[in-house]
Amino acid sequence: MGVEAAPLRRTPLYEAAIAASGRMVPFGGWEMPVQFEGIGVEHKAVREQAGLFDISHMGQFLLAGESAAEFLDYLLPGRISRLLIGQMLYAPMCNEEGGCIDDAVVYRLAEHEFLLVVNASRIYDDWHWIARWATGKTRLQIDNLSDKKAMLALQGPEARRIVTTIAGAEVGDLRYYHYMQVEIEGADVLVSRNGYTGEDGFEIICDVGRANDLWSHFIATGALPCGLGARDTLRTEMGFCLYGHELTEEVSPLQAGLGWTIDWDKNFIGAKALSDQRKKGDYRRLRGFRLLERGIPRPDYLVVDGQGKAIGKVTSGTHSPTLKQGIGLAYLDRGAAKLGTQIHIDMRGKKRLAEVVRLPFVPSGVKRVN
Repeated sequence: MGVEAAPLRRTPLYEAAIAASGRMVPFGGWEMPVQFEGIGVEHKAVREQAGLFDISHMGQFLLAGESAAEFLDYLLPGRISRLLIGQMLYAPMCNEEGGCIDDAVVYRLAEHEFLLVVNASRIYDDWHWIARWATGKTRLQIDNLSDKKAMLALQGPEARRIVTTIAGAEVGDLRYYHYMQVEIEGADVLVSRNGYTGEDGFEIICDVGRANDLWSHFIATGALPCGLGARDTLRTEMGFCLYGHELTEEVSPLQAGLGWTIDWDKNFIGAKALSDQRKKGDYRRLRGFRLLERGIPRPDYLVVDGQGKAIGKVTSGTHSPTLKQGIGLAYLDRGAAKLGTQIHIDMRGKKRLAEVVRLPFVPSGVKRVN
């Protein structure tokens, strides 16, 4: 007999999603809403108004102690010790070969206290990876908060109005990749200005017991419930990486176009491998492409040249609700990665003409400063 699959986990907002007619699907070991009113409707809401996502499946680790900053500087390619309290940083987490264990967002909560938000599908692996490197460090404590915290993402041009109405003008005036700890309806929450859609937005972290009240409050103030389907089309239009697609343990930040996250003037896990790869420069590169013919590209479709030679592989693809055409992300050989290069996507034996284009596919609506 085969081994039974572990039951899917549910976030504190599962019942709220069901009540809002959410269609549930498996995702990273969780039962999550893929859509409510429809992917196209939700995508449009985020691009033009405001949408609300349940992202409580994300993992959260607290790292504290006098050596926490030093430890994170070694664990991650970015220089975490330079963060001020109230600031955040996006960072890949690499193995010794330079591949991506995960990508994460780091919050500096206090001088010796940091919050690490990681992908749902990687919570177990990340925890054991971090624990391995933390072994023997007496001035460092790590705590897995994943089951104690919920997380919401409010995204879209109207997000600032909504968060200001609920949490006050000071929160609405947050700078990009900054956060505040405030009280909303009696709940202590952390509100940050960031997101995964390419629009202005905020992410809200709270205790699991307060998630439903906050969800209802944001919906009542004008946000539309949105599912994973729209979250994926939105991030694809921006060219954002998704772990398991653009990022894996075999893919480096350099290949993924994340070289800007690396501080080359310090030591960190994978530094030598990445430095060697950087010098050689002979690696496949992540690029965006748009189809010049009808069709929808899908992950793992081969990319070929005019002679049918394989020159890459699609990692993500969709029909863009904004552009009304097929778009995608692919790792391409160095010689095929130049902007404007014509390529072919092998769609089950049918080759569709495409063109390498600049990312993002659509203009960003992120408010980096007010």
